[in-house]
Amino acid sequence: MTTTLIPIMLAAAAALAQPAWAQEFPARPIRMLVAFAPGGNTDILARAVGARMTESWGKPVVVDNRPGGSGMLAAEIVARAAPDGHTVFVASTGELSINPSLFKKLPYDVQRDYAPVTLGTVSPLLIVVHPSFPAKNLKELLDAARAKPGALSYASVGVGTPQHLSGELFKMATGTQVVHVPYKGGAPATTALLGGQEVQFGFVGMGPIIPHVKAGRVRALAISTAKRSAAVPEVPTLQEQGVADFDTSIWFAFVVPAKTPKGVVDKLNAEIGRILRGTDARDYLIGTGVEVTPGSPGELARFIRSETDKYRKIIQASGTRID
Repeated sequence: MTTTLIPIMLAAAAALAQPAWAQEFPARPIRMLVAFAPGGNTDILARAVGARMTESWGKPVVVDNRPGGSGMLAAEIVARAAPDGHTVFVASTGELSINPSLFKKLPYDVQRDYAPVTLGTVSPLLIVVHPSFPAKNLKELLDAARAKPGALSYASVGVGTPQHLSGELFKMATGTQVVHVPYKGGAPATTALLGGQEVQFGFVGMGPIIPHVKAGRVRALAISTAKRSAAVPEVPTLQEQGVADFDTSIWFAFVVPAKTPKGVVDKLNAEIGRILRGTDARDYLIGTGVEVTPGSPGELARFIRSETDKYRKIIQASGTRID
């Protein structure tokens, strides 16, 4: 055999091997990394998909919660994992589109270290006020903010979160001066909003606050996405109320280590999409206040780039930094 034929034969063998590998996948249990503690939207999505994937593929899907470091702990584990599809990152806005602009140095590179699989769900944010606050709609909130610059404060779940950066975009888009009050998580932020004393309004995720909106313990004035939510269809968007081009959310997506074979990525995409489009999982997830939004790997890649650009501009304009 001539030496010139060897590279050609090796390339042909590799081309034939990839589809076989994809057909054999999964060969062992799948590990789904979540960058937050159990109980949040990321964890709920991972467990909803993982349980159904276990049933259909016959291989255990284990959800591995690794909170810490603004999501960087879990993100780095996935970035360094073997690119064979058996390690999946259920990531969120923060890890994939905010952290690259928020931190000077990251232990991972979104474009270099991950292969996108599919967008999973999108959670709009609500602007809510305590019932004792006089504003009954967004215009009245803006009037109050403009009448006394710096007198009103808003709650978020922490510095550099989508909730905080939505508040910064709100300030820039409306020309208001309001004070950011970060809390250490959704529970204390919600508690502060329910108390109605420390903060006048807040940007909050749908899941934790919807029961309180329904019960009248807080009043929802606007939703952050470009369209209304089926969970609270009566709440108008910020855009409807005159705040142009305002569209923010918390979203959750599935990615795997870079260099994972395309056949494996496609198989994961098809299975996760099938689960999310199924009535059982879709209805369950919608009940938690999210919109179910599976798509192609290419669509997710473009979405991540667009969101990264959006949050980079907000972070730079607001001067937000953590390190």
